[in-house]
Parts: sequence; structure tokens; C-alpha cells
Amino acid sequence: RAFRVSLHYVPLLERTVPAGTFLRVTFATLTHAASRPRVPHRNAKTMSMSATLALALSTGSSGPLDARRAAPLGSRRAVAVTHTGAWFTNKARAARRTVSTVTRAAIFQNAASKAQAVARLESSLAPPAAAAVRRPLMAGNWKMNPKTLAEAETLAALVAAAAKADGGVAKSNADVLVCAPAAFLAPVGKILAGSGVSLGVQNIYHAKDGAFTGETSLTMAKSVGCTFALVGHSERRQLFGETDALVGLKTRAVLDAQMTAVVCVGESKEQYETGLVRDVCGAQLAGALENVTAVEIENGRVVIAYEPVWAIGTGLTATPAIAQSVHAFIRGWVREVFGDKSAERVGIQYGGSVKPDSVDELMRCPDVDGCLVGGASLQADAFARIFGFNANPGGPLKLWAEEVAPVKNELGESPVWDSVGQQLHWIDAPGKALWSWDLVHDPVKREFGETLGFVALRANGTLLLGLSESGIVAHDPKTNAKEILTQFEPGLNTRPNDARVDRFGNLVVGSYNNNWRGDAESIGSVWRMSAGTRFLSEILDYKIRCSNTTCFTPDGKSMFFCDSPTRRVYVFDYDPRGGLTNRRVLYELPSDTDGSPDGAQCDETGCPWIAISGASKVVRVGMDGLVTHEIELPVKSPTSVTFGGRDLCTIFVTTRGPDGGGLYAVKAPPGICGVPEVAFGDVSAIMPRAGDVSMGHMSSISLGGVMAGLGVRGTVSSGTGKFCAACGTNHAAPGKFCVECGAPRA
Repeated sequence: RAFRVSLHYVPLLERTVPAGTFLRVTFATLTHAASRPRVPHRNAKTMSMSATLALALSTGSSGPLDARRAAPLGSRRAVAVTHTGAWFTNKARAARRTVSTVTRAAIFQNAASKAQAVARLESSLAPPAAAAVRRPLMAGNWKMNPKTLAEAETLAALVAAAAKADGGVAKSNADVLVCAPAAFLAPVGKILAGSGVSLGVQNIYHAKDGAFTGETSLTMAKSVGCTFALVGHSERRQLFGETDALVGLKTRAVLDAQMTAVVCVGESKEQYETGLVRDVCGAQLAGALENVTAVEIENGRVVIAYEPVWAIGTGLTATPAIAQSVHAFIRGWVREVFGDKSAERVGIQYGGSVKPDSVDELMRCPDVDGCLVGGASLQADAFARIFGFNANPGGPLKLWAEEVAPVKNELGESPVWDSVGQQLHWIDAPGKALWSWDLVHDPVKREFGETLGFVALRANGTLLLGLSESGIVAHDPKTNAKEILTQFEPGLNTRPNDARVDRFGNLVVGSYNNNWRGDAESIGSVWRMSAGTRFLSEILDYKIRCSNTTCFTPDGKSMFFCDSPTRRVYVFDYDPRGGLTNRRVLYELPSDTDGSPDGAQCDETGCPWIAISGASKVVRVGMDGLVTHEIELPVKSPTSVTFGGRDLCTIFVTTRGPDGGGLYAVKAPPGICGVPEVAFGDVSAIMPRAGDVSMGHMSSISLGGVMAGLGVRGTVSSGTGKFCAACGTNHAAPGKFCVECGAPRA
């Protein structure tokens, strides 16, 4: 009898099927249209994880998953293989090596309700709360250095002296480990004795003794004082052909010898560039921890060291955000395989050309629990600076964004959260696509035949789009109807870019010179389309090249803006019926920082969060011009930012390729949230046939109720006024209609 179920129901199946039933688990691949990319369910077990769980199933197994975690993966695998044969073994091994395991990104297709799904996504983005239970471990791997015993003894003495200083290791921020060459272990161990520095062996063989020329047994290592052993180092894998299976045998042998295993995992440069980081690390973890129990991990018997091979000995260092992203994945993998307690307690080191000037930033990452140091550990003062890292370096509060939708945009931009429809919209500008996501189902992609510059909310659940050829367009995502409202800067080589609806229901949109990197010409401007109209009015008194960071304070009285090539963000006084005035510099990108300011959004306190494209971060700038918070991303170019989610306390960040292109998110810090996005004040029906639309005249609609609902101060009235109630134009002469927008005048 065959059953087709989602794998996260497997534990339920296991508890309900009768003992002795032949149970064979197969893997199915779901193919989705290219316009709806699949994002893994966080609690559904993806391929590597599925292999682990499926292999745990057997005809005689029973009891909850947590109980099975007490047994090594290998013993669970052996039982399953006994019942399902070679077919199952090969299928599971192949699955384990092809697709990455658990990710913290999620589209919760099997959630009981949308609210539960969104809540789980938001909780998955919350920063780890258990880092305090993990004491960092700083390990120096001397590799095949130094050249002589005398040099090794001198280096060991200097490290021991540094470790004893200022109260010793016990009062420091980290434990310290030295892994010396086998020939120097005994004398180095004697020098380190009493200093608080532990001794580790760089390589061991899993057999207790025998005819294994050139190998070192764990008994030998223990006899000279070793309490740690490195296993699976990238150099052992690459140069000496160590396999995942051999690493698993060595890990088990280290634990049986009552020592601590430092299990190394990591990807090559080619694997990193092709996006296989999680696939590679997941497979290596599965092999190394094959016969390890959850209790052993909870008791600190295993330390995991992530070492990006492309950063070892090259001088290249994965940014803290890249390290944090992979470490978070590793901790999630441990959580899914061994449980919450193991994940909270396992130490995860970073090892990739760690230097004194990079260690403080690395150690701020919530999932980085120490470092595996290579070349820098051969200089006692440098190593001392590393294990004596500054645990409180000051500076802006750090947040760490995680990818929640790997949509692979060429240039994601203009995210906007619809609080009524509970959806996030954003664009892929050169990809000519609009994306929408309700945080529950797969993101939906709608393709257009033109480059998009922005998306903004419009009344009645419709949208405004900025298109490179058509100009400003009204679009109904439910019916796919669209109507051109007005052209944008006709006659100029520009397109709309980076728009927001102000707090009064008017659209404010800036210009993008399509050749600004070539001719460096400032030819565009910033425009406003007042609520209910189809006219653009210029509100900036100088010309620009690339409009960005447009956003408004919650009271609507101030607007932030940047012409990106200037690298300066300005704040203006904003009048919804007049131009921008009182320009002053709020923030200027430091000269030692790459990139330029891109899209931005304001929080409820009136401070902008600005994406710094090219610098791998988003900064929150206070009204005093100081950076108070930084969101670190593992990709180079974040492009824009907005607040969303149930309580507007999730920060979404769009990114661009080639290394980015996904949608990232992070939970806002306590006490900071966004404000609901205002929709453009126009409830007129969208005319599907753009050719029948008369460009440049106002729709015949009543704005009163719409404007009030949007919080718009001015509405069409019957009273006499000096200014047009619809667009704010000053009436210079009597008349029945506004000369700017055509609205009736009393």
C-alpha cells in the first residue's frame, strides 16, 4: 500500500503504522513554473534532512523523534538499510549529497493558517537568545610550523605568558587551544601546562593501534596531554583524500577516547561561487556526525569549525555577514537533526584567514562561537590579540539579515508592504518583473515588457508602476489590467526610479539617467503626482542623475533624498502642496566605505534605514546624522528596504546580483517598527486599453472619502481657495478649473 505524504508528517506516520509493516520512503521532486520559484519550508525536511529522517525509519522503530536523536545517526541508518536494502541506501546517500538541508528561509505552504505561517517566519528571524551558554573557543592551528623544536618552544612560551596575563584564560572572553605538529606535542604540552591553554592534535587515525606507518593514535595524543583533535580539515580532505566517511570514523574515535572533536567543514571557491555552500556543508556534517549522539553534542564533545576553503591562506576573509549566514545554517542543521538543546550548546568556529583586525567584527555575529586560526597563530602577539578579542567593541547595533526568498533577481528594488492585503511587493528592474509575496505561498512574478523603476500602493488594492517606456502606470494585480496615467520626462534618456507615496496620498518619484555612469549628466528631477490626478509637478529645484532614498517621516513633514553618485543623503522640509525646501545633509557615506546610498524607508521614530549598495549593509541614521544600527548582509549590494509583517516589525531588504538577488529579512530591534504605507489616492477604475485613455486629464471622481481614509489633509471642497484642493497649485487668476490639473474650482 502506497502513501504520498509531505516528509514533515513522517514522525506521525512512524507512530501510527503497525510494527512490522514494510515502510519504504521515496523522494519526490516538485517542479514549479519558472515564475514561481520554490522556497524550502523551514519545518519540512529538505533532501539532506529527509535522508537523515527517512533512514531513521524502520519496521520496528517507535517513539518520538527526540528519543531517536539519542542514538547515533549511523545506528538509525543501519536499521533502515536492513529493511529496505541497497536501493534505499543509494537513494538516501545520493539525496544527502545533492540538496542542502534545513534553511531558515521559509514559505510555509503546509501551515494551518496564514497567521501561523507569518508568525513562524518572523520568529525564525529573531536573533538567537542562547549565545550566553556557549563560551568561545579560540584555536591556533600551527599546521606544519614552525621549523624547529626551539622555535616551537619559544612560541608556546609566549602564548602561555599571554594567556596568563590579566587574570588568565579563566577571566577572559574565550578558551584557548593550540594544535601543534605531532613532533612537538610533548614539549609544547609541558610548556602550556598550567597556563589554561589546551593542547590539540592536528590529525589522528581512528584505529587504536597497529601497522599504520606514519599515523598517530588517540592513545598517543592523550598520553602527551592532548584533549582536542582536529578532524576533517580542508587540507586533509583536499591533499590527502579524506572522505566524509573517514571523517565520520575519526570523529567517533575521538569521542570514544574521551576527547573533544573539532569537526571542520567548508566549501571551495568554485562551490561558493556556484551557490553550493549549504549543499557541501550539509553533506560534510552528515558524514562527520554520522555516529554522534545528541547528548555528546549537548555536553560540548563536538565543536564545528566552518572554514571556507577559498579564504584559507589566501588573505581573503568571508565577511562577518557571510560567516554568520553559514553558521546560522549549520546551527539550524544541528537543530533539525539533534534537537534544540544541541543547537543551543554546540560551538561553531569560523576559520578562514582570521586576523587581529577582523576578529572583533566576526565575534559580534550571534552564531560565531570562536575562531580556528591559522597563520596568525604563529605570531604570539597576533594570536593573543585574537583570543583577547574585544567582546564589546561599541559602534552601531548589529543585525544580521537572512535570505527568505531566493528569487535571484537581477536587481531587486522598491519593496513596499501592503498592510491591508498583507503582501510584500517589489520589482526586478532589468528583469522587467513585479514580484508579490504574502509570506505564506510562493512569491508571484508578473512580467512586463519594460524595465520597472518602482512599485507603489494605489487605492482599492491596486498598484502604481514606473515603466521605462510607458511612464506611470496603474496596475491591478488581480485582473492584470493596466492603464498608462502619464508619461515620464518625455524627450529625456531617463526613466522613473525609487518612488514613494507621501503621507498625504501623493506619489513622489525621482528620475534615473539611463546613461549616468557614462555621461555623468544631471538631467532628471523629482516629481509629484498629486492624489487623484494624472499630472507630474516638479518639486526639486536642481537636476539629478540617479534618484534614491526617497522616504518620509511619519508626520509627513520631512523627506529624505539622495542623488546616489553624490553619496550624500539630504533631508528636506516637505510641503504636499509645494516644493522641497530647507535642504541639509543628514548623512554622507564615509570615504573608506564602498558603494552608494540606495533605497530607504523610515521607521516610526522618523529615522531612515538606508541600503548601502556595494557595502553589504543597511544603516539606520538618526536625525543627528549618526549611524545607530547596521544590518549586515552576506551579499555585496542591498538595494532597498521596507518594514512589513503582522506588526510592521520585520525589515525586508532587496538585493542585486551577481552574488545577491534574493529577498532578505531580519527582525527589527525592540522598540522599533515601521508605519503603514499610504496608498496613492485614486479609486478610479483601471481602463485595460491604454490607447483609449486620454493622457493628462484628471479622472472624474470624488476624492473626499478616499482622502480622509488615507489621512490626506486636503480634499476637493466647494469653498473658495487660493490653492487647488487637488494638486496644490496657486491660482494666479480666476477660473472654473485648475490650469495645472483640471480639477473644478468653486
